[in-house]
Amino acid sequence: MISIPMRRYGAAILMLLTCIFSGSVLATTHTATKSHKASVVKKVHKPSSIKVSSKQEYSRNSVKSSSLPDLRKYPSGTPRKKAFLRTVMPYITKQNQAITADRNWLVSKQYDGRWSPSEQARLKDIASRYKVKWSGNTRHIPWNPLLERVDIIPNSMVATMAAAESGWGTSKLARENNNLFGMKCGGGNCRGAMKGYSQFESVEQSVQAYVRNLNTHPAYSSFRKSRAQLRKTDQEVTASTMIHKLKGYSTRGSSYNNYLFAMYQDNQRLIAAHM
Repeated sequence: MISIPMRRYGAAILMLLTCIFSGSVLATTHTATKSHKASVVKKVHKPSSIKVSSKQEYSRNSVKSSSLPDLRKYPSGTPRKKAFLRTVMPYITKQNQAITADRNWLVSKQYDGRWSPSEQARLKDIASRYKVKWSGNTRHIPWNPLLERVDIIPNSMVATMAAAESGWGTSKLARENNNLFGMKCGGGNCRGAMKGYSQFESVEQSVQAYVRNLNTHPAYSSFRKSRAQLRKTDQEVTASTMIHKLKGYSTRGSSYNNYLFAMYQDNQRLIAAHM
């Protein structure tokens, strides 16, 4: 027979074990719940795709691609014009910025008698690119021919001519040859699907060739002289002025200039919005 003290002692031990067991269960449950909550907090829901406007999407694709995209998928009129300008304008701006940098450097060195080897090398490179003869003697630098050629073609004028010659980027010549300006080739240097016309690897290369053509070809000497005269009288070189100074680009003569000017006026605001 178990004594009363022993019973009480046994009951106390039983109650203690029960409390320990219950606490362990509660602790385990709390830990599991806490762990589950933590995993939920750390889990971040990522949408499968982010919607962007057609303008953003087109701009992003045009930057990745160096060739002219198929602009025929855009409705004719303003949507297609905007898509075309978003494609070509960055290259036009970039080209004129590079020209401006060279011109400003030439102006800064015009009355400087000190020439480092690197500066002489830069001058030699510029003279070569713009087809200006120079002996290499820094005492006899052909400043007038250099400054007459190393100058911008107004952004709006380049964009207008590209649009006019390529049908806002939809002509076969533009699509297959990246030729936006109807530039012809000769002397056995022609290649590509369009016989007699230049083919370019990219839109940027087409813009570079057009600007270089106007700045170096003998046929556009009067264009360059008119631009140089504007510089001498501190007048701005603008599209509205220079379009009428361009001679010999088309067999249509002055009617071609009038056509370009009318096209520029009709799209002036749209072009300006993409500059």
